[in-house]
Amino acid sequence: MHTSLFGRRSLLRAVLVTVLAAGGAGLAGSQAVAADDVATAWSVSPAGADGLPDGSTRFELTMDPGATGAVKVVVSNASTVERTFDVYGADALNTSAGGYDLEAHATAPTDVGAWVTASTPTVTVPALSDAVVDLALAVPAAATPGDHPGGVVVSLASPTANADGVVLDTRVAVRLNVRVSGDVTPRLEVRDVGATWAGSWVPFGFAPATVSYAVANTGNVKIVGKPRLRITGPFGVHLVTTRPGATQEVLPGQSFTVRSVLPAVLPLGLLTAVVDVEMEAAPGPQTDIPLVSSTSRTAVVAVPWTGLALVLLVALGVWTVLRARRRRRREQEDAFRRLEEEPATTPTLYTVVPVLLALLVLGAPTTVHADPDQQITLSVPAAPARSHHASGGSSVVPSSAPAAPDAGPSASAPAPSAAPVTAAAPDLVWADRARRAPASLWVLLGLGLLALAGAVGRHLMVRGSLP
Repeated sequence: MHTSLFGRRSLLRAVLVTVLAAGGAGLAGSQAVAADDVATAWSVSPAGADGLPDGSTRFELTMDPGATGAVKVVVSNASTVERTFDVYGADALNTSAGGYDLEAHATAPTDVGAWVTASTPTVTVPALSDAVVDLALAVPAAATPGDHPGGVVVSLASPTANADGVVLDTRVAVRLNVRVSGDVTPRLEVRDVGATWAGSWVPFGFAPATVSYAVANTGNVKIVGKPRLRITGPFGVHLVTTRPGATQEVLPGQSFTVRSVLPAVLPLGLLTAVVDVEMEAAPGPQTDIPLVSSTSRTAVVAVPWTGLALVLLVALGVWTVLRARRRRRREQEDAFRRLEEEPATTPTLYTVVPVLLALLVLGAPTTVHADPDQQITLSVPAAPARSHHASGGSSVVPSSAPAAPDAGPSASAPAPSAAPVTAAAPDLVWADRARRAPASLWVLLGLGLLALAGAVGRHLMVRGSLP
């Protein structure tokens, strides 16, 4: 291990720290804390064979089982005080969000972190200085083929507790990946797909859907996934497709959950979310990745609750109107039924009025008028007298003239005949007699007709009011 000034890089850092320290004296507390954070910063970066930063950001090595190697790192102390650091190797893992992280210092490494040995596990770096640390790598002979990700960690040797009494292990690291030669088997699986529909206040409106899924690396090399998300409706109707950016590196044996939002999804009840993830080589050694994708799907319920509520309100309104109309129709039918049933119980105007009119016409007195000009008188002469003789013959002697009225008793009169004389029949008189109804009868008849017309009109109105 050796130490040296940065040259121009160290000079710039020193100037920056000095300016911040000078300005921090008159700043508020939060700004003073920020200046203190800068004043206590440090970093680590890969170094070349000459011990100088080579501009890379990670170590990507390919080694055979049982092989050994060496790398260098530069530890830079950008603070204004001397710092002592621990330098060690650690195994890598994926965070739940897909980030690249290293196991804690208290966790003993079991993979590539155990293959790293620092020449100086503890190094003291003066203020505004850097130090180069040599690292030896020894791959076990039984190491499995494929990628073994880890990192070289630099942390404070004796971290202090904060105001709350919590000791924070603040550390920085450089990624280290060793690919052990042998057969590589890239493999990626999509698991635990879930989807939710956000819903919309607009009836039957579009709304975003969130799809979550886990990508698991079941192979032996790190890979990157290129996802494609689709949502289909009933009968496979395509609704929306999106291609979010590639996932972060999925380390061998690791998995993490990815969440993506698909905008403007139409609520069609039961939908299907389909996730396709194609494999792509991660940064590092060249790897032939087959164009194979992993697919998984799940059901998502997208119910337009506001639209259904609106439909329910409309249906309730229609039902209320129809119920009111049915009730009104029932009342009208009941009234009409009662009207139709009245003749069987009590006489109504349809029977009473005609009967009254008939009685008035037949039982009303009439006045007889005889027209003298239309009289015919029949005079019938008296029958002739008949005499019966012994011989049985008969003779009729008509009376030629009546006897003189003033003839006295001394006047001789013919002797009465033996046969009786029949007197003349009275005259027969025939007159044209016409029956005429009085005016009061016509008034009653008119009133009866008006009553009958009113009853008929009321009946027609009742029948006509039915829908």
